Amino acid sequence: MKIKTTIVVVLAALLLVGGFLVNAWAPVSAAGTTYFVSDAGDDNNDGKSVESPWKSLSKINETLLQPGDSVSFRRGDVWTGVLVAGHSGTARSGITLGSYGSGSVPTIVAGQDGTCVKIDGDYITVDGLRAEACGYAGFSVAGDHNVIRNSAAAQNAAGIKVGEGSDFGLYANNTLTDNNVMNANTPGTACGTPAAVQCNDDSGAFGILINGSDNEFSGNTITGSTAESYDFIRDGSAFEIFNGSRNNIHHNTAVDNNVFSEIGRSKGAAADGNTYRYNLIRSTCGANCSKAVGLIARGPRSSFGPTNNTTFEHNTVWLDGPDSQAVVCHATCPASTIIRGNILVAVRNALWIDGSGWTEQQNVLNGPANVAPDSTSTTAPAGFVNAPADLHLTGSSPAIDRAGTGASTMDLDGQGAAVNGDCTGDGSADSGAYEYRPGNC
Repeated sequence: MKIKTTIVVVLAALLLVGGFLVNAWAPVSAAGTTYFVSDAGDDNNDGKSVESPWKSLSKINETLLQPGDSVSFRRGDVWTGVLVAGHSGTARSGITLGSYGSGSVPTIVAGQDGTCVKIDGDYITVDGLRAEACGYAGFSVAGDHNVIRNSAAAQNAAGIKVGEGSDFGLYANNTLTDNNVMNANTPGTACGTPAAVQCNDDSGAFGILINGSDNEFSGNTITGSTAESYDFIRDGSAFEIFNGSRNNIHHNTAVDNNVFSEIGRSKGAAADGNTYRYNLIRSTCGANCSKAVGLIARGPRSSFGPTNNTTFEHNTVWLDGPDSQAVVCHATCPASTIIRGNILVAVRNALWIDGSGWTEQQNVLNGPANVAPDSTSTTAPAGFVNAPADLHLTGSSPAIDRAGTGASTMDLDGQGAAVNGDCTGDGSADSGAYEYRPGNC
């Protein structure tokens, strides 16, 4: 029997993720029915206790979940197929898919139609599930105000796909590993030649594919988003944005991906106002990352541009591939682009940017640049503790106090930014993702 509640749920909550606070505006669900699912269960049970769980995903899929309901999967169990959450919660009472018991995270594999977990409703929270070898997407999200947190995905073309029109979501504290499948990888000849066939159509190897807008991505760890491609030799991104605007990507760790983030748009669409702050971007994976890139943004001369109002600040990028590039904004980079307060280390280009009017300030640039750095930037060695293993700053780093008041109250460690190098807490922020703290501050 459902338990009625008169508690008013506050929509704007705070969630502690990876040592820092993010906006957790997903609803805290009012009490409803909790259903339990176990590999040892039976679909003829009532599913309402750990002693009488259901067994199959199909039983969940055919159940009309109401606002406030939750589904708990037994930890350590594995299901084959697809989980579909097609009903919606509300702003005051969401639907939750989570876990119970002890052991490894409940896992869904080999999804139908290339997806393991489909979130087709609104105000749904996924907390602590794993999607593996699903074909295309581990988690595919089509609704608004949804949350995926503390979850994992591996061996997919996209660990998480945030679909077109899927907006105002939160994606926090997820682990996305080796999503290294090319969804499209067709042989063809070089683009621009008379015999060109299906050129530049390869797609895949995404940690998170973002086609929606106004979403937040925080505290995620993304590794191994890279795969062979006929068109591009090697392709893949930790965060791929296509036709998505005003997404906030902050306080994430991205290691050994082909690209950290590439932004693009189709004709008539937009990919504007996306921001990146306090992310750690590192690639040291040999041939698989020889052409690794931190950020790729575009101007109007690109068929996938322009990507206007892109802000990239307080990130640490360290790439060692012979053709690596930390930040690229090409095809007449929009004047609204801001590259500020970063540490950018790469072999081929620390910064490649064209056009005019864009902002480059307060950066530490270690590697070639095609433009003269702003007077507030420097090319002095970044001064890391032990690159690439530890990209925190030493006390002699030129990044210390270089970046003004800072764009966040916390650095990637979840400690206060702008400490002025002497623990006073009232100074300038350091460039890069980590704030220097002498002693035990």
